[in-house]
Amino acid sequence: MQVANVIVDPLQQLLTQLVGFIPKLVVALLIWLIGKYIINIGVGLIKKVEFKRLKVVGKFRDTFAFFLLYLGKVLLVLVILDYLGIGRTVIQALLSGLTFAIAIALGIAFGKALEDDAKSLLNALKEQANK
Repeated sequence: MQVANVIVDPLQQLLTQLVGFIPKLVVALLIWLIGKYIINIGVGLIKKVEFKRLKVVGKFRDTFAFFLLYLGKVLLVLVILDYLGIGRTVIQALLSGLTFAIAIALGIAFGKALEDDAKSLLNALKEQANK
């Protein structure tokens, strides 16, 4: 009897949580579909706009539309994740990783850029120490 309770009780809890989560998934799917539709309408309108004073009309318009398309999709995913309750954690993890990557890149860039100056300074200090 106890073995059956050990198996049945967690399964009942799992099913209860799934049944409670299904409406959120349906709403998240609706948010995705409506958001994607709105993004595509916006990008389509941007592609139809004519910039008569700019000489690089087609290239600028296409680049701007491409940028807006992917920016809109990223924001849409973040909105859906936030609605599902996991958005803040994902954003914090992404920002932490991005900050760490930028710090490493800047450290390597400045380290390599100043490598010759550091060597010459070290050699000058060694020469003065030897005198």
